Amino acid sequence: MSVPFIRPVRPEDFDQLRDFARVTGGGMTNLPDDDVALRERLARAVASFASGASEPGSEVYMMALEKDGRILGTTGVFSAIGLKQGFINYKLIDEVHYSEEFNRTTRRTVLMPSHDFTGCAEVGMLFVSPEARGMGAGKLLARARYLFIAQKPEIIADHICAELRGWRGENGEQPFWDSVGKNFFEMSFEQADLHNAAHGNQFIQDLLPRHPVYTVFLSQAARDCIGRPHKGAQPAYDMLIDEGFEWDNYVDIFDGGPLVDAKTSQIRTIRESAVKRLSATQDVKDGKKMLLAAGAVSSFRCIQEMARVDGDTLVISNDAAKALNVKPGDEVRCVAW
Repeated sequence: MSVPFIRPVRPEDFDQLRDFARVTGGGMTNLPDDDVALRERLARAVASFASGASEPGSEVYMMALEKDGRILGTTGVFSAIGLKQGFINYKLIDEVHYSEEFNRTTRRTVLMPSHDFTGCAEVGMLFVSPEARGMGAGKLLARARYLFIAQKPEIIADHICAELRGWRGENGEQPFWDSVGKNFFEMSFEQADLHNAAHGNQFIQDLLPRHPVYTVFLSQAARDCIGRPHKGAQPAYDMLIDEGFEWDNYVDIFDGGPLVDAKTSQIRTIRESAVKRLSATQDVKDGKKMLLAAGAVSSFRCIQEMARVDGDTLVISNDAAKALNVKPGDEVRCVAW
């Protein structure tokens, strides 16, 4: 039985990725429901893997989870974001005022435009196909990104962030957008999101107000959205926090979803992983479930399978070795599942 494995995207993946884009429900910039924009995203990722980068740049490393020729999900890493146009989000800051005349102190929260994450790496592009949900695919896709970084850390910025889709109503309502972005961009959330996916974020720099926005002027529904993940993004948020990411009051300017960040050294999967020499390929009945990776950048592969560690060596099954494209004597990075 074949082992599902994560590998770099290829041009021939377009049709399956387009099917994913139709069912994301919006808010996923990296799977835009627009054929031209999606094809450009895919081409950029393919070019990034072939670029031979030696340091963080504008590369986008998008990967796919494959089993028996079918793609079951996507994941990826942005090497460094906002290098040309800047990466903008809101930082929640409290302002305190005191009136001696009235002996009154007021505290109000403001949304402060911020470029604090410009030049950081970003993990994202996490999507699990409906047929693969509930099978651990999301965890595999999420954690594979960290082993990708560990295999070639010099091409990824050391400060890493992740954006989560913000909350929306059952019928697609976007209270945060309606109270903030809509008033300045004069377009629907879907139009702004698609334009961002297809043409980049220069229009955000052009139209977003430079001044802080006081949350007291937003609707109660919009204030309730701030820092709240979309219900479909909650598991991804929980996994990020478990890995060592933290939320420090940064939110997305479109939907108010949380933005979390960590240093590479904080990320649990990277910190606890180790490189072992593959000593043999055989049935592993007395091993443990492990996350395994081999190769770097264009040759990267990652799986979740049983393995047995013996000192500096590792034993995995023939099917696992085939999925990783390794043979005895090769190095494999591993970490407990």
